[in-house]
Amino acid sequence: MTKHEGFILDTVLPVIMGQARALNCDPLEAALAVFMSLGTLLLTRGYTPDSLLQAIRASAATTHDAPGGLQ
Repeated sequence: MTKHEGFILDTVLPVIMGQARALNCDPLEAALAVFMSLGTLLLTRGYTPDSLLQAIRASAATTHDAPGGLQ
């Protein structure tokens, strides 16, 4: 994940926030839409629901190390 951190923080999150502003919706709503779409893509590529849940849980366990706005 660390090799993708800059891309996520500098590209992905600003685009999601910009989309939320453009649609005048909650940024979490836009983030959830992206999350669901990516989850569906990963499922079609062979990831299992259990493996995705494990990844989410592992990521959540390390959020105390994330920048303040992501915690």
